[in-house]
Amino acid sequence: MWRGAATRAWDACLERFGRGVPPKSCRRRGVVTVSVSPAAGLADQPARIAVWGLAPSQEVTLRALVANGHGRLFDSCAHYQADTQGKVDLAKDPSQGGDYTGVEPMGLFWSLSPAAMEKPYHRLDPGRVKTPMKVDVSVHQGYSPPAALPGRVLASASIERWFTLSEVRRIRLKEGVVRGSLFLPPGNGLFPGVIDMFGDEGGLVEFRSSLLATHGFAALSLPYFRFEDLPQVMEDFHLEYFQEAARFLLRHPKVKGPGVGVVGTGKGAELACSMMTFLPEVVAAVCISGCSSITSSALHYGKLTLPGLCFNMSKIRISKDGVFDIYEALGDPKDPANSHCRIPIEKAEGHFLFVVGEDDRYWKSSLYAEIAIECLRQHGKDNFTLLRYPGAGHQINPAFSPVCPAKATTIKEALAKWEEKNGQKPSEAKEVKLYAQVPPIEKMDASLSSLVNCEKLSLSTNCIEKIANLNGLKNLRILSLGRNNIKNLNGLEAVGDTLEELWISYNLIEKLRGLHVMKKLKILYMSNNLVKDWAEFVRLAELPLLEDLVFVGNPLEEKYSADSQSAWVEEATKRVPRLKKLDGIPVIKQEEGDEGEN
Repeated sequence: MWRGAATRAWDACLERFGRGVPPKSCRRRGVVTVSVSPAAGLADQPARIAVWGLAPSQEVTLRALVANGHGRLFDSCAHYQADTQGKVDLAKDPSQGGDYTGVEPMGLFWSLSPAAMEKPYHRLDPGRVKTPMKVDVSVHQGYSPPAALPGRVLASASIERWFTLSEVRRIRLKEGVVRGSLFLPPGNGLFPGVIDMFGDEGGLVEFRSSLLATHGFAALSLPYFRFEDLPQVMEDFHLEYFQEAARFLLRHPKVKGPGVGVVGTGKGAELACSMMTFLPEVVAAVCISGCSSITSSALHYGKLTLPGLCFNMSKIRISKDGVFDIYEALGDPKDPANSHCRIPIEKAEGHFLFVVGEDDRYWKSSLYAEIAIECLRQHGKDNFTLLRYPGAGHQINPAFSPVCPAKATTIKEALAKWEEKNGQKPSEAKEVKLYAQVPPIEKMDASLSSLVNCEKLSLSTNCIEKIANLNGLKNLRILSLGRNNIKNLNGLEAVGDTLEELWISYNLIEKLRGLHVMKKLKILYMSNNLVKDWAEFVRLAELPLLEDLVFVGNPLEEKYSADSQSAWVEEATKRVPRLKKLDGIPVIKQEEGDEGEN
C-alpha cells in the first residue's frame, strides 16, 4: 500500500548508503487515558498510541494537531471503536473512518494536512531541525468527520517528534562557492558521506540530512538556488558547483572515502543522476521522483552542455486553489528530437536507487525511471534498483512524514461539496455534477450507490481510470465520463437496462468490449479515443437503439477521413446501418436519396 511507501523507501535509502530515543509513556490520569510511546522520539521512528478506560465498544475520534513554524495549523482524525475491555490500540485496531481507514499505527502522523481554516495543499515540512515538532493527540466522544467540530474531549497527550539528536553537530557551510549545512553524527567517525538535495522549491532544506546524521551518515544539505548569495531563480546549472561540494565532503576528516553518495528529490534527483554520471567522486545515488533527462535549465560541465527539456505552457493546468498540474507539459524524453537532453547514465559506475510513486501527478517519474533503466540494460548494466509504489505521489519523504495533501478527491468528498453548494441531498437529486474536481477524482467508489434517483451524472474532467460501482443507479439515463483516463468499457453492465446516453470522449479506449450490454443506448459520444480497427467498430452494431455517434479523432476515423470525409461516412454507416447521425452530421441513406430523385 502507498501508505508504507515512504517508510520502505527511507529504509532502502539508508541501506543503499550503508547504515531512537528510549521510549517514554505519556498518560493522563482519569477515567480515560491516552498513551503515546515514546513521548519524545525521532520523526522517522514509530510511536505507539493506545487509549484505555473507554466503555466496551465505545466510538471515539482520535485527533492530532500541529502548528508549524509559521503558526499554520495541521490536523488529522480517525474513528475507532473500543474493544470489549474498553481499549483502542492503533497498532492492531482498524480506523473506521476519518482521514484514513484500516490498521495504520502511524496514520495520525502521515495524514496530517492543513486544518479547515488554513489554505489547502501546504506541506507540513519542519523548519528548524533543532526544535521538535510538537503534536497534540486528543480523544473525543463519538465520531466527528474531518473539518467538523469534534465531540467532548475525553483525554489528551502531547508528544515531540525530533529531526535530530542533541549529539548531532550542525555546521553552516560557506566553503568557496558552496553553501549549505553539514550534519555530523556523534563520535570520531569515519562516517559515509551523503549530499542531500531537494527540488525546484529552492532554499536550504535540512530535515532529511539531519535525520540521516542520526543514522550514522555525514550528511550535507546542499542548496543550489534561492539561498544566501546563490542565484535567486533557477538558471543554467554548472556541475562544477556540485563537484566542489563532493570534494569538500571527501576532504572532511570525519568522512570515509573513497566516494560519497547523493540523494535527491525532483530536480535534485535529476542532478543526482548527473553527478553519478560525470563526477568520479560520487559512487551511489538515490533518485526520488526524478527525470532521466535534463529539464528546463541547461546543465554545463566543462565544455559539455546538456540543454533542458522544454515545458509546453499551454498544457499546464492551474486550479482555482493555485495547484499546478504539469503532468502533460514536459517534453517527451523518448522523442528523438530531445535526445540531446538525455543524461548518459550508462557512463556511471556506481549504483542507482530509483524511487517513484505510480500516481505522481507532478510529472511522469515512473516512466522516466523506466527510460533510465532501459538505457542501462541496453548497455549491459544492472547497477540499479527500482522501488515503485502504487498510489504514491511525487513527494516521498522519510518514514511517517505527512503526505502531500493534494490527494485525489473521493466520491464521498465530492458529493459533500455538491450538497453544500446546491442545498440538496445527492440521494434525492435527479442530476448530479461532479466534473472537474480539484484535486481530481480518481476512483468511482461505492459512494455512488447513494444516487438512487440520479438520471444524469457527470464525472468528466477528472482522472478516473475504471468504470465501477454503478449498481445503485437504477434510474441513470445519461452518464458523462469525458476527459478521464478510462481504458475500457467494462463496468457498464449495472446500468445496461436504463442508460440512453454515454459521453466518454477524450479517454484511452481502444477496445469496445462491454458495450453490448447497453440495450437502450441511443447516443454515444466517444471522440478522441484510441479505436483503430473495424473489428472493434462493428461491435457498435450490437446496440439495437444506437442512432447518434461521435467518433471523430479516433485513429480509425482519421485514417479514412484523411482523403475523403465521405469514405469514412460510407464505411462506418455500412457497418452500423441504424445510425441517423455521425459526427454531428445527419446520415443520408442512399435509398432515401434515390427516392427523392423520382
